[in-house]
Amino acid sequence: MAKEQNLLLVTEHYPCGFQEAFLESEIDYLARLYNVHIITTDTDKLTIRSVPRGVTFSRPAEQTHGLGRQFIRFQCLLSNGYKQERRQAKKAGRWGKAVRKQTLDALVESRLLYNYVRELDIFQDERPLTIYSANMNNGLYGLCCLKQFSDNIRVVARCHRANMQDPVTGKRRDTLNHIINDRVDALYFTNTQRLETYQKQFCAREPDEVLEKLRLAPLGVPGPLKKRRPAPDEYLLRVVSCSPIEPDKRLDLLIEGIAGMEQGCLEWVHIGDGSDRKRILALAHQKLDSKPGIRYHFLGPFSREELYSWYAENPVDVLLSVSRSESVPAAMLEAMANHIFVAATAVDGVTDVVDGESGLLLPPDPTAEQLSRFLEALCGMNKELFQQKSELAYRTWEAAFSAERNCVRFVRELAGLPVPDLPASDPPADEPSEETAPAAAEAPAADSAV
Repeated sequence: MAKEQNLLLVTEHYPCGFQEAFLESEIDYLARLYNVHIITTDTDKLTIRSVPRGVTFSRPAEQTHGLGRQFIRFQCLLSNGYKQERRQAKKAGRWGKAVRKQTLDALVESRLLYNYVRELDIFQDERPLTIYSANMNNGLYGLCCLKQFSDNIRVVARCHRANMQDPVTGKRRDTLNHIINDRVDALYFTNTQRLETYQKQFCAREPDEVLEKLRLAPLGVPGPLKKRRPAPDEYLLRVVSCSPIEPDKRLDLLIEGIAGMEQGCLEWVHIGDGSDRKRILALAHQKLDSKPGIRYHFLGPFSREELYSWYAENPVDVLLSVSRSESVPAAMLEAMANHIFVAATAVDGVTDVVDGESGLLLPPDPTAEQLSRFLEALCGMNKELFQQKSELAYRTWEAAFSAERNCVRFVRELAGLPVPDLPASDPPADEPSEETAPAAAEAPAADSAV
């Protein structure tokens, strides 16, 4: 049965690479109400994540370079958008060489995206179209300009902390905010703090009709496939990390921290893959292979279903993240949904989901020695305390981050449908008893050392 509305989902990576994991939850709900087509501005990485049946996907085959790009840049220099941004930046005392270049770069990216979308079949369809940008980035203004072709086109976007300021330097990021504020239909934020930050930094002089476009839409992930088997009461600390193997995830720091432990026994499992895999594996072999009381395994990338199955079948004490930046901590929410508490560096969006009650927060830039002492303390922690923390983590997910609540509300609001008050998530239907719970599966031997 054909759906009455179309949705164009514009991403920076998804379904390529391992980023924008929050879309793995949203896409299932979007596909229930919309005819969905995905485009991504990532033209390099392979498509590695599956999408629901009926969802289509494409991306620009190549970028415009050379004289073609210079001509577009010249057009943008004469555009009304450039004039508006220049006027606003001068009024705010921000106009200069760097802002001028940044504005032109953003306008060029917007024009290229605008040109690409105009040729898509979904754009030619007469049904109402919602354009949903997963990030407030340089291409969003171009998407907003597409509204001139029909009154049945709406443009909305999510604005994350990383879209407002650089996660490492904290420097303000401007992405044609003034003209986007004027043209976009809605900007969605994951919590009140993010919304208020945007309002203060980018809407100080905006009229009330712009402020009404700023809305809340917390993220959500699905609940567990089945009840997790609790970790056995033993001396071994079982740690899992789940992330792309990229420099900003600081797995080298985690390895140095494990290597520096002077007491305690630990098993570390990492789930994920990435460009830094070869270096991180070599470092792990060098630092950990001969370390007494330490075992580690690199399991590679998992789909969400594989990840949830692994969580259900393997004892885990804590999910640990020492990432330098974490705008949308979907992996942490997935662990909490599976009764695993989280210990993480207090960076970016981590503090949106992890606190000192349901989890543990580390300094944003811990040293390897600090991490070693922290891991030793966890090794000495009573298993009952782990279970208490894990239950609090699950309750936090259930109350604030359930996909059945948050994703349903968000998607129905996009579609202009009534948003029901949903009850708390029900527990998994197939909760095995201790007698029937499956035995813990051993980690694969590949890329492992004991």
